[in-house]
Amino acid sequence: MSGSGPARTDALIRRTGSARRAGWTGRRPALFVALCLAARLATPCAALADPGTAALTPFLDAVSACAGRSDLTLAVVGLDPGQSALSREQAEEVRLAAETRLQATGRVRLGAAADVVRIKALREGTTGLSASEAEAQIRAAFAGDASVFLVDARRAGDTAAFRLQAITKAADCKATSEPVVVPIRTGPGVSDVDAVMESAVRALDAAVPNAGRIDICPFATDGGHSSCAGALTDRLAIALDAEARAPNRILKGGRLEVRRHPPGATCPDSGLTARGRFLTDQARQFWMELEFQRDGTVVAPTGRRRIGVEGLGCDPTPRPFLDHVAATAPTDGARLSVSAVSAPFARGERLEMRIDAKARQSLYCWVLAPDETAFVALPVRGNPASQAPLAPGTARRYPRGYGLDEIVASEPFENLFACFGVEGGLPPELAARWLEAAPAAGAESRLLQPAEVLDLIDRIRRVPGVTEATARITVR
Repeated sequence: MSGSGPARTDALIRRTGSARRAGWTGRRPALFVALCLAARLATPCAALADPGTAALTPFLDAVSACAGRSDLTLAVVGLDPGQSALSREQAEEVRLAAETRLQATGRVRLGAAADVVRIKALREGTTGLSASEAEAQIRAAFAGDASVFLVDARRAGDTAAFRLQAITKAADCKATSEPVVVPIRTGPGVSDVDAVMESAVRALDAAVPNAGRIDICPFATDGGHSSCAGALTDRLAIALDAEARAPNRILKGGRLEVRRHPPGATCPDSGLTARGRFLTDQARQFWMELEFQRDGTVVAPTGRRRIGVEGLGCDPTPRPFLDHVAATAPTDGARLSVSAVSAPFARGERLEMRIDAKARQSLYCWVLAPDETAFVALPVRGNPASQAPLAPGTARRYPRGYGLDEIVASEPFENLFACFGVEGGLPPELAARWLEAAPAAGAESRLLQPAEVLDLIDRIRRVPGVTEATARITVR
């Protein structure tokens, strides 16, 4: 959440009327949502693993056979430091992408790979370890089931290909995946930003040479929200992770724990933190500021640095929250679309949204307010119709098409109705978070606060294959 985002509205809403008609007033931003939704039957459907990770199934089956268990804890070590196909930042970007792919399967817990990297570096460094000594120390250092190395790395334009190779803790069993392809950021803008980040990290190392932990606070956007703030946070995390895993640091016994806070989170006041801003001037030039603080005192600032954004894959335009969500949504009208039956609705008119699914998918819909709060609308716990995947060619009205009560707004407001569509459902952890906030028979939706809303947007949009559709709800 940016420091200068949209002002909070003073609109008042309250639920009144019969079971067939409702309006809202209360001391919170107006949110169009059926807070008491009728439902009759049983339990939520189990969420399926994301289909974009299906290619990893044979690999994980082989690792499970090696480890003798299905619930795996893996440490993703990454590429060999001596490889030349990718830069240091790109290599770390690829390692993080591999972690994301593995975690999205719902079958893997990620273990810390720092100690495995340390032993590997010591064995390959000037001090040296014998094979038996390295194996013994790896067994002592890593309590997980296997370490995962990225091998056979190749770059083709803005993608990188590699194989995952898992070696069990005892080094007595190995499994290798088919090639995995992930996007990487390229272009002059990426090079500019990475150079600024690398310089900033060197300045931090000079100012605080024995830093053991750093908290990354999300970049803020002056004047609203921009996806470039998230892209800059990504590049900073990559630069710090690369530094934490650098062989020189490891050989000297230095440990650096990098903790990234989710979008909208409050930055800690103590300890070592990184805080940044993204700015756009009237000439449409783009700038960034980054400073490292220790217990609130600035120790290594970059000052304002002009940057390019080419290749970062972000929209630099600062926008109010609802406009930002709609503008950055990964839409695909050939798969999913939503629209308001009326634009705008009149006071006293029945509020209704049309959902058109052109492909089979599970839906996760919510209503967002200008102050960055939200309510989950679909699915409804205990309502099988709302939890069943939509078949291709399905057109349904919300709320009546799901057997839910009508909604009638009594006062003017503006919200955003947004739906995520995923062919096999969200990964289990995300699906559980979503359903925990969802309405149920006789129970209202939980009001999601800005930090949780921004975090959910960020995490769900990272799910491979997700589609998003949005429509403005305006009552005059």
